[in-house]
Formats: sequence, C-alpha cells, structure tokens
Amino acid sequence: MPRGRPPSLTLAKQDRIAELIWLAYTDDQIACMVGIEKRTIARARSGDLYPRIKKSALEYEEPHRRKFWEGQYLPAGVCWMLERRYPSQFAKPEIQLSLNNNHFTQNNLQINITRAEMKEIEKEAAPVRESVKKMFANYKPAQLGNGNGQ
Repeated sequence: MPRGRPPSLTLAKQDRIAELIWLAYTDDQIACMVGIEKRTIARARSGDLYPRIKKSALEYEEPHRRKFWEGQYLPAGVCWMLERRYPSQFAKPEIQLSLNNNHFTQNNLQINITRAEMKEIEKEAAPVRESVKKMFANYKPAQLGNGNGQ
C-alpha cells in the first residue's frame, strides 16, 4: 500500500499545465488556473515530471508547426506565438539579427590587442582628445542654470 499523500500533479493536471505552457501563461497564472501552488510548478520544472510536461507542450505545438512548414494558412495568433516563442526560427531577419547581437554582447565578447597596437591606438586618439579639451575650454554658455531657465 502506498504511503504519504497523493501527488498533486495528476496526469490530467500535467496535461493542462503543458497546454498552458504552450499558450504562454506564466507560472503564477498556471498555478491559479490549475489550482496548485506556484512552487509546485517550479519543482516540476526542475524535477522528473518536467520532461513529460515539456513533451506534452511540444505535442500541442506540433500541428501548428506542420501547417506552418507546409505553407498552410495559420491564424495570426499562432504565427505570433511561434515568432515570439522561437524567434531564431520564425522571426523576421532584422529581429534575428538584433537577437544575435544581444546574445553576443551578453556573452562578454573580448578583443585582445598587443601592447604595440594599444600604443598605436593611443597615438591616434591623443590629438582627438586634445581637440575635445579645447572645445570644452572654449565653450562658455551665457547662463548656467538648472535647465528650466532659472
């Protein structure tokens, strides 16, 4: 005889969670709609149940992907969902480029230069720095204030 309390995530609830994940609900919203705690969903995401839930969510998605790739009509809402859920696959090229640029900047790209290259860059930058200093020195606004004319 099994001991302990029954699991709160029955198969029916797992299927409902998968459907709500596909529909892009947040964990808070899913918990409210399914009638469970948000932390139960967090535990499911990090535990053994999540692969089954994720697989179910992908099964909800599959018919829409098939229609998309076969060139059939898709409702705008489904296209919107696919574009935002998977921008690298479905977004416009300019959005993909933006995402790629953001990805690179968030990964701390580094450029390594030699000491000789650094000195060459500094030599080119020095006259520009001096001209900027002169421009600031020559700039004398008629009135300094707080920006509101006071």
